[in-house]
Amino acid sequence: MDRQDALARFERFLSGIRSPTTMRLYLGIIRRWLAYGGAADRLHTDLLHRWLADRRNQKASPATINVDLKALRAFYDTMTVLGIAPQGESNNLPSNRHVPVRVVRAFTDDQVLAMLAAPDVSTFIGYRDSVLMRVLWETGLRATELVSLGVGDVLPDAIYVAAGKGGRSRWVPISEELYQLLQGYQALRSATRPGKRNALWVTAAGLALRSRRSVWFIVSHWARATLGNAVGYDRVRRAARQRPWSGQYPHLLRASMATTLLRHGCPLPAIMQMLGHDSLDSTARYLGADISHLQAAIRKHPRFHASGRSLGATTEE
Repeated sequence: MDRQDALARFERFLSGIRSPTTMRLYLGIIRRWLAYGGAADRLHTDLLHRWLADRRNQKASPATINVDLKALRAFYDTMTVLGIAPQGESNNLPSNRHVPVRVVRAFTDDQVLAMLAAPDVSTFIGYRDSVLMRVLWETGLRATELVSLGVGDVLPDAIYVAAGKGGRSRWVPISEELYQLLQGYQALRSATRPGKRNALWVTAAGLALRSRRSVWFIVSHWARATLGNAVGYDRVRRAARQRPWSGQYPHLLRASMATTLLRHGCPLPAIMQMLGHDSLDSTARYLGADISHLQAAIRKHPRFHASGRSLGATTEE
């Protein structure tokens, strides 16, 4: 089969079952694999091993290689469903690489409070930026989820995320103080004459923030201005090849929310729901927490062996 045709079919198959971000990631991986010489109707293992060896030579981390393998597995499973590849072709892929337990990077409470106090809240932009960072810190929303919020998604006791990662919706509780701050922001927002735009976050001209890049610019600006090299910006910038918007500061606020909750005794299942993960194992790996005692406990359930499933059978990046 023509490689471009196979890629187009794979894209149509992913549409609706994967988030746009995951689709772009998987399609990029498969595009590189096909350009390397891979075929849609057969997984040539010798070629795959050379490709993986090249990826390691390019200093790809075990976690990155695991994403490559997940994309390849999804691609060949799709080709099997479409009758292009033999049944079980994806079984020829190797197992995922072992990923070392990572140190969770997050801001301290004092660092976050300094960032929240940095903008000039007497201006619309300053007030917006401070409230935006407060929402990230208190709710743990992803940058994409935050920028997608509509005016009607803010309620007195919660924020509604209509389409999180994997298409999952959820409610995330907020404090009364944050709700009042959001009410104040919406009063200022109306003065920007946004017209019929439903987007919660707008510019001073009333235009909606375009994408997660806008969120990254805002948070990165205040992180650098307030904390300087305390957050390792220079190292992140070099790793990002001089693309300053790529700094993962919104994600650090998300991690700060989760680690703060864990430190104060919040149960992992509650943190899992607020972060929008699909399994406890995902949340535990995200926080570097040990849930072996929970996994041991679930094995005592009479339905555990009958169902053949274990706690955290699914994974999420």
